[in-house]
Amino acid sequence: MLLKVNPNRMELLRLRRRLILAQRGHKLLEDKLEQMLRRFTLLVKEIETARQDFNLRTERMLRDLLYCRITSEKEDFKSSLSKIIQELKIRISFLKILNVKVPVFEIEKFKIDRQYDFFKTSAQLDLVIAQARDYLGSLLRLAQLLKTLEILSFEIERTRRRVNALEFLLIPYIQDTIRYINQKLAEFERGNLTRLMRIKEIIRAH
Repeated sequence: MLLKVNPNRMELLRLRRRLILAQRGHKLLEDKLEQMLRRFTLLVKEIETARQDFNLRTERMLRDLLYCRITSEKEDFKSSLSKIIQELKIRISFLKILNVKVPVFEIEKFKIDRQYDFFKTSAQLDLVIAQARDYLGSLLRLAQLLKTLEILSFEIERTRRRVNALEFLLIPYIQDTIRYINQKLAEFERGNLTRLMRIKEIIRAH
């Protein structure tokens, strides 16, 4: 397919410069895509590790809470949970991975006030509370990685579309148009040469 241009030398020069820029942009986008795919693979492994860590912590906390429930009276257990006062503040910042903006979740403030009767609850509840900050940190870490994966996936798909558009559409169109203009200019040259030769013949005949 040809671009809509006038077949002249100015357009030819302009298209040659445009072709160089398109090829350079294509190479840069290909390199970026390769780096993002490599980072994507590493991120998937990080997510798997973070998920395992979070699942283990969840399993441990649920086991401890179940133990507390079994070893305490139901009303005492519910009353103790209701008397746990917590304060949580999360800071969200951003960083760039291969020029892609991704979020970072951090615990800015975490405080727990235990106002329950220690003699009416199991010591396991204290362990659960002691592990709460690390548990939330593990959850935020997993959420951060999953969100990063989502953003990176979108950027990979967008970059792949741009690479394909350059490789299979724009660059071939420019190359075809350059060939077309070269052919047209060659035809003009042959036509001019033919006219000059006829003029010379006419002049010689007179």
